[in-house]
Amino acid sequence: MSQFVIPVFQRDYSWRANEHCEQLWNDVLRVANSETQKSHFLGAIVGMPDEDHAIGFNRCQVVDGQQRLTTATLLLVALRDHLREAQDESVELTADQIDSTYLRDPLRKGEQRYRLLLRRHDRTSLCALIDGRPTEAPSVNIEAAYKFFRDRIKTVDPEAVWRGIHQLVVVEVTLNDKTDNPQEIFESLNTTGLTLSKSDLIRNYILMGVRPERQTHLYEHYWRRIEDCFRGLSEHVFDDFARDYAEVKTKRSTQTRRHRIYAAFKEFWRKVTVESSVETALSDMLKHARYYADFHLGREEREERRARYHRIRYISAVPANAVMRLRACRDDAGEVAEESFLEALDLIESFLVRGAICGWTDKAYNKIFVPLASGIGESTPFDDFKGGLGLNLEGYAFPDDAVFLRALRESDMYRRRRLCKFVLDRLEHHRNKHRTDTSQYTIEHILPQNVRLSDDWIDALGDKWQEIQETWVHRLGNLTLTAYNPEYSDRAFHDKKTMECGFEESALRINRFVNKQTRWTAAEIETRTEELAREAVAIWPPLDADHLVDRARLRDRQRQAAGRTVGRIQMVPTMRKLFGTLQHQVMECGTDIAEVPESKSISYWRPRYFLEVVPQKHRLHLLLALGLDQIENPPEGVGDLREWTHVVGSRYRRESRSIYSVTDDKDTMDAALDLVRQAYDAAG
Repeated sequence: MSQFVIPVFQRDYSWRANEHCEQLWNDVLRVANSETQKSHFLGAIVGMPDEDHAIGFNRCQVVDGQQRLTTATLLLVALRDHLREAQDESVELTADQIDSTYLRDPLRKGEQRYRLLLRRHDRTSLCALIDGRPTEAPSVNIEAAYKFFRDRIKTVDPEAVWRGIHQLVVVEVTLNDKTDNPQEIFESLNTTGLTLSKSDLIRNYILMGVRPERQTHLYEHYWRRIEDCFRGLSEHVFDDFARDYAEVKTKRSTQTRRHRIYAAFKEFWRKVTVESSVETALSDMLKHARYYADFHLGREEREERRARYHRIRYISAVPANAVMRLRACRDDAGEVAEESFLEALDLIESFLVRGAICGWTDKAYNKIFVPLASGIGESTPFDDFKGGLGLNLEGYAFPDDAVFLRALRESDMYRRRRLCKFVLDRLEHHRNKHRTDTSQYTIEHILPQNVRLSDDWIDALGDKWQEIQETWVHRLGNLTLTAYNPEYSDRAFHDKKTMECGFEESALRINRFVNKQTRWTAAEIETRTEELAREAVAIWPPLDADHLVDRARLRDRQRQAAGRTVGRIQMVPTMRKLFGTLQHQVMECGTDIAEVPESKSISYWRPRYFLEVVPQKHRLHLLLALGLDQIENPPEGVGDLREWTHVVGSRYRRESRSIYSVTDDKDTMDAALDLVRQAYDAAG
């Protein structure tokens, strides 16, 4: 007797009745009725023998082919039940033959009597069908496939179905657990049927690597709970979690491409399980999965967290990696870190809103939040976060008040309606304890956007009405929220104010200024724009953490320098010796210096850039972040870099303002060291 067991790491039965089952049904009938086709190749069933079984009882764990094996079994169950119900004596085939040969062993008891055991919920459903008994909450796909076959068998000769089943050909591949790698074989064979999700692949990879007796324990205590975290969410959310979790743990600074998520996760898992047990690694993964899913689902008992999650997610879900990392740090630090955690969430919202109003997209946020989340350390996580948020990563600096205000005053807010609705809603409820449900409100243009303005509006705006409308109609000051957009339509301003449910009856705070006006022209729109813009700055404040940003910038430069050596930069022997002397003196200026070997030069930071050394054949060019007017007692030979047409190998020419050349002459070296010291001090 052989029993096939679907391990817990395999996915649930997922073939669809009207697609995959129908294809198998058509293949069975075609080969049954064909005079030329003697067989139909169903595919391979790859198994790993399970040594933990009774004598004379062979059990095999199915590595690949469970969907085909399960579907064929359901077809046999349906055929057996049809024969029992029909009781057609003209048919030689009997239900008992099918049952005892392919479904159950009458000599065994318990689960050993079943020829096929599925995993978890599917197991209960299939066993109930085989036993002919009802079950509570049956597996949807199992029941649908069974019903499909029962309905089809009623329309054909059951002998033909039996004949077709007998002409199905399956290749059974049995692996040697000592020499074969089941995971590699599984991945190479998984090219047909339903494509496995990243969750399926990762689960299989993790659990297939441990002994069968451990698989159930790890699945039930960890992996099932990880899957439960993401129930109700798109499978892409788990993919993003697997990617973000591995990136945070490995401190990766660039985002893994989606098609490489599984490969990258395998590389990460191999490394992490060298340092800890699989159970410890899964426990940590489960903890982070809860944090990640809580953010996406807004699943938080604390209202202050839940509201912040909702606002961040409304703008972008990209910061999920940073939220996950910060939440882990908050829990590790205890309740005292709650205030810091909430402050970090507020900063994320401010950063997202300011960036979005300045025209940034999720593509920009991806470039920012991957290195940001990875740069959060263990000792001072919230300081690391604030410092990292202030770095000008990929050219996206945290917009300051001047940049933010300009965007609020001048941008077409209505172009991004979802963002516009969010901004208006936050402006309405900021510092307002009485909340108005604006979820069903829409954006209203006070000055209509219809180019065919009424005579009342044209008279109010004057001769330049077209220019005024074109300039101001989509600005923040001309937009509000209302539940009566169709009623307002393109009415005159006076009518919009005084009509039933007009602005004068509006309870919204953002309409108070509008209520007080007797006309609505460019002047009023500009004044209201300024008022709302100033309020927006209060809601979404700037980042005030210069010292933390400096520290993060220095740390970022030190990470850049890791793995690089000055030795790889080409220099003639005399210049290498001269550079060695200079390098020693530069590094003695202070302990807060990052030396970053570039491709053809060496740059120095504190944390701001202050020096670049560019080796030449007979001299070292020193490019200094100092203007000539800033140098005390400038030595002979120091020059204004703007007058130099070319410096070969320079990467930081734009950041540098003066240049000095060092030779093996002692006087030039002494002068160089004085210049370096001045540049270092100025960068502090």
